[in-house]
Order: sequence, then C-alpha cells, then structure tokens
Amino acid sequence: MIQELDTLLTQNEIQLDIEEIILKNKDNKIKGWKDSMNYLYNFSIKTGYIQEERLKLNIILALFYKHQYDDIGFQVTINCSKPEIIVGQVVGAAHYSNFEGECVICFENVGSEKRKGLRAYEFKCNESILFRQFPPYPYFNYHNIIIDKKHTPQILSRNTIIEMLEMSESMPSYKIASNTDRVGTGATNLTHRHFQAGDHDFTVFHAKPLKEFKININNDDIIVVQWLNYPCCCLKIIGKNKKFVEEIVFKLFNSWRNGTFETLDASLQTCSLMSTLNITNNNYEFLIFPRNAEQPRFLTSSTLQCIKKEFVGIFELCGFAILPGRLKEQLLQLNSILTLNQNQLNNQLKENLNQFGYIEFYDWLSEYYFNGYDNNKSIYDNLTFALQKSFLIILSDNSPIKLNQFELLNSWIEQSKILE
Repeated sequence: MIQELDTLLTQNEIQLDIEEIILKNKDNKIKGWKDSMNYLYNFSIKTGYIQEERLKLNIILALFYKHQYDDIGFQVTINCSKPEIIVGQVVGAAHYSNFEGECVICFENVGSEKRKGLRAYEFKCNESILFRQFPPYPYFNYHNIIIDKKHTPQILSRNTIIEMLEMSESMPSYKIASNTDRVGTGATNLTHRHFQAGDHDFTVFHAKPLKEFKININNDDIIVVQWLNYPCCCLKIIGKNKKFVEEIVFKLFNSWRNGTFETLDASLQTCSLMSTLNITNNNYEFLIFPRNAEQPRFLTSSTLQCIKKEFVGIFELCGFAILPGRLKEQLLQLNSILTLNQNQLNNQLKENLNQFGYIEFYDWLSEYYFNGYDNNKSIYDNLTFALQKSFLIILSDNSPIKLNQFELLNSWIEQSKILE
C-alpha cells in the first residue's frame, strides 16, 4: 500500500475536494461535515494511515448500568490498537517518536515523508487557522483531532470557548472537546494547542441534574446551568443564544481558574471542556469538568493504577473509558490464576499473583472483584464487571469536587456571579 502513495491525491487536492463537499451542502451542515469526514476517512484507509485491522482488536464491553447515577450507561473499552501513554515514559511506537516539525501533531507532518498517507482539512475559526485530521487509531465514529496550524502551547482561554461554540455551530450535533492545560489532567501534548472531537453519544449528556440554576437574560433568553448526578463533577450549560452561553461558560471557567478555594491550590486549577449544538432542540450544550493538577491527590488511586496509569482525558470524563490494551491479556491471566486458586482470597492467591508477575492486582481483586462477586457469573465476567465498577471510581478520583461537596460547588457558583 505504502509504495502507491506517490500516485494519490496531494494535500491541496484533498483540501479543495473537501471545500467543494462542504460548499455543496451549505444548506445541510450535518451532511456537509459527515460527507467530508467520510471522504477523508476513506482516503486514510486507502493509504493505510488508519489501520482498520488494528481497530478490530479493541474490546468493547456492554454498557454498564449497575451504579448509583440514574439510568445511564457507561462505555468501557480496552484499546488494543494504540500504545499506553504515561507521562514521563518514552512511547515506543514509531508514530509518536518519528515526526516532522516541532511535535507529532504539527501541520508539517501532513503528507510528509514520515506521514505520506496523512491528509487534513484546514479552516478558519475565530482568528485562528485550524486543521482537522483523523488519528491513526480513532476511538469511535468521526473521531478527529482539531489542531492549531501554528505550533503554540495548549493554554485555555475565552478564545477556547468561542472557538468550540463556533465549531459546534458549523458542525451541528458534532462534539468538540478540549483537554486541560495542566500536566496530569488529561492532555498528553501541552506543547501544541488542539481539540478532540467525535460523533459519539456520550453518557454524560444523559445524566440527570442534582441541582439546577436558571439565568434570565433580557427577559427573553434563559440559560440553564446544571450540576449533574455523575461520578466526576460536571456543569452543563444549556441555551439557544451562542453569545449568552459563551458569557456564562467563561464566567464559570474564569472563577474556577482564578477563584479562591481554601482546600485547593489556585495555581493548579484547570478545566476539561466539551461543546455541541443539540439538533433536537437547537440548544447549545457546553460541559465544564473542573480539574486540579495536584498529584497524587486528584490522580487515579494506587489500588486502581493497575487498571489505568494514563491520565484521564475528556472522552473518559464523558463516560467513554479508554483502558490500555495490556488488560486484554492480563484479564485472561487473572482468570487462569483465580481458577488455579479455586477463586479464593487468601495468601495462596497472593503467592500465585506474585509468581506470575501480577501482584499489583491483589488489592484490586480484594476490593473490586471479590467485593460483590456474583456466583451466577463466570470468573471472567466478574472480572469485567469489576473493571466497569473501577472506571466510575477512577472518574471520581480525578475530580476535585465530589458529589457530597455542596459547599465547594456553591462557592464556585457564587464566585462566578452568574446569578447576579
């Protein structure tokens, strides 16, 4: 496949084709962005840049409903197509270490000798020139990375909010997301400003509110702010007027970033963000997940590090777990070890785990596998059930506001002055 790349369309030709597709569908924005992405996806498959065969290796578990957060299903996946990325460790995969420009997502990589099959679509948003491209291992439908053409640091600001809302307006129903700008809170590349995006029906959009605030603007427009019943803290801002939504979102973002919270280090405050235009009611829906980069306080707990050592990103906050591929084999090995030990929690189990190099799972098995074991299920099914339970705890671990911390949430709302 690779030897044929020289005969394929250039980046300029791809750009013109996509512009034509979008122009042709200017009266149907959804068809425009979907058709243009299908075109680029099929090209990326043809060149081998997206490796569909590797995507088939991923494990997608059934939606998880056995929890306290109303009737919403969390999606847990084991991603076997990409390497596990842990900050401070060198990623062995060539894709992450062999690139043009200043980093792996720089525009210089598009169509280069090191990325011959990579193409992108450039567009203007706010005052920036952005481009969107597929990653080599998409997580779900239309998963794109949207990148600033200029290599500039990942710094969240009001412009981040403006750009997300603009993209939501131009691509209705598409989900535009931004990871944070602090180490340890989701983003793996803080040197180059970028967004994540996709067309997945994320769990968080179905979460029910614990508390709701209604803001009347000009006696006509109402902006609703909901604190969601969800494992990690999330505020959902809903409204039809894009400018008013932007204003409320920025006040909340700014007060979290620069406010005074006695138990939190202000210099480590940040947010993860997601935006969409809901086509069923024509409302903008903007999600703010407060984050804090204090470690290990707001990292995944030590017992759950065996499940996920990577930092928790925006898609996971939204209810889509992306767990490392090593778990595919590890769950099978744990199944064998537990069977060998007659599924008992005892010193012999600890010795067996140590013998096979799985001792880091002992505390996890004790707390999440044996606690709540279902005799009507197989050992392997109980392991995957424990995995799903663990994901929800991981989300809570990474959130600086827990479900019972009403005072902290109210302090944030008061400092934002959105109700004045």
